[in-house]
Amino acid sequence: MAGLLTNLLLLALLVFILVLVIRTRKLFPVVVLAGAYSLVSAAMFVNLDAVDVAFTEAAV
Repeated sequence: MAGLLTNLLLLALLVFILVLVIRTRKLFPVVVLAGAYSLVSAAMFVNLDAVDVAFTEAAV
């Protein structure tokens, strides 16, 4: 149950960051938000026990 709640929280955070990326007009905040999106995405992959995919996401 805790894993499901964590996944839903991370997914909601990904959607929130995505909306911010779409609505932001300046370049630097978009780059920072894209990095945050990648970090949260890697955390979600780790939570889903896909550590190899998370490592690749963090490296790229």
